[in-house]
Amino acid sequence: MHNKIFIFLLVFLLTACTPKATPIPTPSEAELAAEEQAVYAALLQQMYGAPMYVLMDTTSASVTGVDEVASTLEYVFQNSTGLLQETADSFQSRNSAEVPLSADLDLGAEYVLMSIDGRSQIFAENQSGWEVFYARYPDAPGITSLSRVGFNNTFDQALVYVGTQSNWLAGAGYFLLLTKENGIWTIDQQVMTWIS
Repeated sequence: MHNKIFIFLLVFLLTACTPKATPIPTPSEAELAAEEQAVYAALLQQMYGAPMYVLMDTTSASVTGVDEVASTLEYVFQNSTGLLQETADSFQSRNSAEVPLSADLDLGAEYVLMSIDGRSQIFAENQSGWEVFYARYPDAPGITSLSRVGFNNTFDQALVYVGTQSNWLAGAGYFLLLTKENGIWTIDQQVMTWIS
C-alpha cells in the first residue's frame, strides 16, 4: 500500500514539475499584414533606398509567378545558412497562389502598383519601353515583384522573394532571409535565383 502511494506521489510530482510547452499565439490577419509590411519596407530600403517604387500588383515567388516554389526553396536551403524549416514552410504555404498587393501599404516611400496589362502597354508603345517607363517613373529602380513573406513561429525570421527588372538586360531576383532584433528587420542573407 505504501509503495502505491509513493508511486502515485512520485508520478504526481513529476507531472507537476514537468515544464509545459507554451503555446505559440496565432497572430491575427492584421498583425500578420503589419509584420509583412515592415519586412517589405526594410528590404526595399536596404536593397534600393529609392524614393519611390513601381511594384507589380500581385505577389510572385519567382520570375514565373508562384510556380515551382518547392524546388526553388530547396535551392535556397542549399545556398543559405540558418533558414528554419518552419520559415520555409510558412513561405511555401503563403505563396501557393498569387494575391493582390494592398494599395495602402506603409513602405516608408511612395509606390505605384502596376498590372501586367499596364506593363504591357508601356512596352508595347515602341522599342524604347524602358525610356517610356523612366520618363513616367524617373525615381524608381525598375519594376519590382514581391512575394508574400514566410515567418518562423516567433516572428523573428522572415523569408521573402524580391525581383527587379531595370532594363532589357538588367535585373535580378533574390530570396532574402531577414532577422528581427529590437523590433527592426534587417537582411541577413541573399540568395540570387535569376539574373539578366
